[in-house]
Amino acid sequence: MKKITIVLFMVFFGVLNAQNANDCTDAIVLCGDTPVGIQPNGVGFDEFSLPGNFPPPCYSFNNQTAWFKVEIDQGGSFTFDIVPENPNDDYDFAVYGPVQDCQNLGSAIRCSSTHPPSANASADTGLNDTETDTSEGPGADGNGYLKAIDASPGETYYILIDRASGSAGFDINLTGSATTPKTTGYNTPEDFEICSTTGTNTYDLSIQRDLILQGFPDTRVSFHKELGDANLATNELADLYTNTVDRETLYARIFSPLNACSELVPFEISIAASLVNDNPGSVFICDPSINQNYNLLPLGNQIIRSRSDQQIRFYQSQQDRDADQNAITTLNLSSSQTPVYYRINSVNGDCLLLDALNFYLTQPPVLIEPSILNVCIANESSLTLNLDQKANEALSGQDISVFTRRYYATANDRNLDQNRLSSNYTTEAIDQEIFMRIVDNRSGCYSDTSFEVVVDESPVFEFPETAFYCTDTQEPVELSVASGFTYYEWSTGQEGIDLHTLLIDEPGAYSITVYNEAGCSTTQTVQVLPSEKAIVETVEVTGLNYPDNEVSIRVSGSGAYEFSLDDGPYVESSVFTGLSAGYHQLAIRDRNGCGTVETQPFLVLDYPRYFTPNADGIHDTWRLIGLEEYPGAQIFIYDRYGKLLKQLQSSSEGWDGTFLGTLLNPDDYWFELQLPDGISLKGHFSLIY
Repeated sequence: MKKITIVLFMVFFGVLNAQNANDCTDAIVLCGDTPVGIQPNGVGFDEFSLPGNFPPPCYSFNNQTAWFKVEIDQGGSFTFDIVPENPNDDYDFAVYGPVQDCQNLGSAIRCSSTHPPSANASADTGLNDTETDTSEGPGADGNGYLKAIDASPGETYYILIDRASGSAGFDINLTGSATTPKTTGYNTPEDFEICSTTGTNTYDLSIQRDLILQGFPDTRVSFHKELGDANLATNELADLYTNTVDRETLYARIFSPLNACSELVPFEISIAASLVNDNPGSVFICDPSINQNYNLLPLGNQIIRSRSDQQIRFYQSQQDRDADQNAITTLNLSSSQTPVYYRINSVNGDCLLLDALNFYLTQPPVLIEPSILNVCIANESSLTLNLDQKANEALSGQDISVFTRRYYATANDRNLDQNRLSSNYTTEAIDQEIFMRIVDNRSGCYSDTSFEVVVDESPVFEFPETAFYCTDTQEPVELSVASGFTYYEWSTGQEGIDLHTLLIDEPGAYSITVYNEAGCSTTQTVQVLPSEKAIVETVEVTGLNYPDNEVSIRVSGSGAYEFSLDDGPYVESSVFTGLSAGYHQLAIRDRNGCGTVETQPFLVLDYPRYFTPNADGIHDTWRLIGLEEYPGAQIFIYDRYGKLLKQLQSSSEGWDGTFLGTLLNPDDYWFELQLPDGISLKGHFSLIY
């Protein structure tokens, strides 16, 4: 059987009226020798509620019913077979006629309600030429078949079928010598095969319709998945039908509005082949030297993915391709653009696909050799390189966005296009060569180059983080780094090959950038802070309290200060304790180098706790050192009994331990100090030998 093969899709939609076969007025008309298969659905309208219609005498027929209409064209034996899809189902039937319409059916002339299992009979039922009974059942009565009807031309009969039990459908076939009208003419549907380039099973059934109806303008066609749907004219398929299997049977319901007959013809749909067509659209020849005798065979294998069930042929013109003549296997490229046409067909089928592509003679990217990529480091063991800056340099102003940049650590990696490097490449801080490939995004043509990465150390030098400007003296501060570098740039705008020293005369932040011969630079910044010598505000002395005599000094100023007592070491504390009686002096030093100031000598007034009047020249008298600075001060000395022994003035040289010229015995003695401001202090001391 010839198959219909297509590669184009067109959209048409057909409409037909559905039938409800469980009503007599919508009975399915049986015509010709067309088989009918349906699934009963309900009981529909109760025709036997009409006065001219009488229910079948052998069964109630009120479960799942279907009506069929038979119009006799040529007389003879009217017989039929009812064949259940499930042999365990029980179908009953009744025949009315000859009648004119469903309003006056009268009484049934045949009625069968045999229960096949009870009668030990087949589930098939109907009329045949061998039976003599006209009614059977229910239960075990009968064998499922009744006597044939001797039908005459022009007579009409109605068959009522009821599924007494079960759930499957049935087929009904006319088998006698009596004939029924046939549908109008049509072309027998042939198996329908498509060529798919996408692998989807979408069929344009309008092409099948056009072939069936060609030459028969009064015929109509609808398509259905199920035979029952075709019988009932329900669930018509759209013209663009996509199935879920590679091969499937569909049904064409062929009918005419001129009569009620229809033909149901099955046909198969299937996919002939799934043609592969990886058309690149454009082929770019990057090397003009190979423009002669370009071999098309590898390209052909690429387009059809080397499928053995397909073949591809190339042509230099569309006319040659369409006529399948003058096929070529090599191509001579004589201009920048050359069209090539090709056809793909299935080796064992009728699938055909026509297409074309263009060849272009083009140049690879034009590059200049990039300069050395100098990288400066400062004690780093690794570094990150921006490789795209060298791609920009190689393209020399060309739009980098139309190119793909690829980078490699070795020439072999570049040749094999493997182990590509990121454009932001982190690597060991060593000298190396980077291999580059620049690819034209449109053509795929590429050019290769490389560049050197040279790693240099940045300058290393000492520069303070802080320095101080003495605001009281306003002497310039010298900022200096080591000499011998290539160039110096200061944040003040001053620069030069020897300018490693700078004098500044105000506080602030100052930076210097130092360059070496490799062009590497290092920048450091110093904060110049204000400072000054201390300003002494107060010196507070606490005396007459040895060993807890102390002095506290308060200063002001912008500096950071430290303090020294009597040329002792400098300390941060401004309080000194344990001071001996007598005169002392403080020095205050700015730790930032802005100088030292000294206080006037200050007196710690205190008395000796003992004295030894033994004429050895050491502690021979008892006196208060510095008392002379308190003119008018007096000291009264008493023995333990309160006897006044001596009165001393502030200018006195002290008490020698005698009373009325006689040296007193060793003992404790008391004194009272009276100062001019009214302050009085008492204490005691010892006279020892």
